[in-house]
Amino acid sequence: MSWAIEAMRDGREEAARRRLEIPGSSGDHQIGGKYFVPPWSIDAILREKLSLGPAEKNAKRLNLKSWNGVAKLVNVYTALANAESVMDYSPSDVLAAMPRLFWPQYDWQLGTSNMFRIGRAWHVYATHEGKAAFSAKYGIDLEIFLKVGFGIYAGSTEHPAIRSGYLAALGVTNTQLHQVRQIIGDTLKGHYEWARSTGNPDVPRDFLRSVTKERPIFEVSDTNGPAYCVPSRSNLMLRITDGLYYDIVSDSNARRRSGEAFEYLCLKIIRHYAGATRSVEPERKTTYGMSADILVEDNSTSTGLIIECKIRRLPQRVLTSPDPFEDCADAFDDVIKGIVQIWRTYHEFYSVSPMNMAGVVLQYDPWTILGNAFVSKLFKSAHEKANELDIPASDRIPVALVGYSDFERLLRDYEYADIFEAVCDWDTENFHGWELVGVLRNKKLEKKPKPAFDYGKLVTGSGPLVGATLITRACELVERLFRVQSAI
Repeated sequence: MSWAIEAMRDGREEAARRRLEIPGSSGDHQIGGKYFVPPWSIDAILREKLSLGPAEKNAKRLNLKSWNGVAKLVNVYTALANAESVMDYSPSDVLAAMPRLFWPQYDWQLGTSNMFRIGRAWHVYATHEGKAAFSAKYGIDLEIFLKVGFGIYAGSTEHPAIRSGYLAALGVTNTQLHQVRQIIGDTLKGHYEWARSTGNPDVPRDFLRSVTKERPIFEVSDTNGPAYCVPSRSNLMLRITDGLYYDIVSDSNARRRSGEAFEYLCLKIIRHYAGATRSVEPERKTTYGMSADILVEDNSTSTGLIIECKIRRLPQRVLTSPDPFEDCADAFDDVIKGIVQIWRTYHEFYSVSPMNMAGVVLQYDPWTILGNAFVSKLFKSAHEKANELDIPASDRIPVALVGYSDFERLLRDYEYADIFEAVCDWDTENFHGWELVGVLRNKKLEKKPKPAFDYGKLVTGSGPLVGATLITRACELVERLFRVQSAI
């Protein structure tokens, strides 16, 4: 059911109809369509089933090959989820809880199977240090892990499960396949145990940990041997891209190198979109250490941007909190430090300059999206730290807190002058928590799209090469998989 609904939403109608009597067209199953079923709800339903364990032999069964059966299941779950949706906060606190409602949907809305996602994640996490940390932790080379994961993803395009023979044509051994399954999957029995052990009666079921994001592969067996089922190909792709963070984060060298790789990536995309007339430079030495990560100057308008990059990912306790800042204030310290670093850089380099500057805290994850209820508190803490550092109030320039994907869309679709103005506008309370793109849409400014950044270009230059090499090999793997599928 899960696989078929996702296949229909992704435009693979023929494959979806082989598994489910499903009405309408692919467009009817996308956001806004009359048959749209939120993928995060299907994900939660699957977790609910696993937490209940295997069905009893004489249990009454719901036909989930029928759309009527699917609709009944979704309606029952939705009613249950709605009933407990305010179990841990009062209706008056709904504004503070808005980020929790949005964060589970964000990855689905961005999409997972695109070069933006693959290129960014593999460049940032598949560094030499990341590979070493991964190998030490799991006993398998990261490149092999990604090849197997990518192979399962491609192999499950037309069918919800594959067998080992499919990957053998790519040189994947049964041992390697089993190793990957142990890292990002489990047997049905193991999934049942995981769902029960990670439950929390104090957290609404909609916000419990996702089994298909953490363990997207299900090993099942029949008389023909084991098969590897993928309920959500989108979440499998998410696990072998952005999910690599959780495999290497415990290693300090890999974590540090990933931060450097993210800064390098941000520098590359900003240079790509800035044009030849603007200066885009990396951090500089200061009297107190190093400046903010990226300095953009447009001499023709005497304006510029001071950008501080933050790679830290949203932890589970923040994602599940009905009031993220009040419950997890310490987790937001990195964002606060980013604001202060921008002000400190301005004070060092531009305090007596004619340049009109603004700042951007550029976040890998959108920590502050829909954070209207707490963004002002972040700035209050930043001002307190700035006071301790004797940064004059006059040097505390406007700062926008922006997610990476939001900022890249902005760079691609709008002129520099519009972006600078949007950053300044975001710093007013009217736009706290907004996506920066939303600020410009609100002003009804015209889009002027530029050629998109080519993530394949990450292979050139002085930055990390491992991730870029993997991107190239992924493209080659896709071609090989198509040849295998054609031969079957």
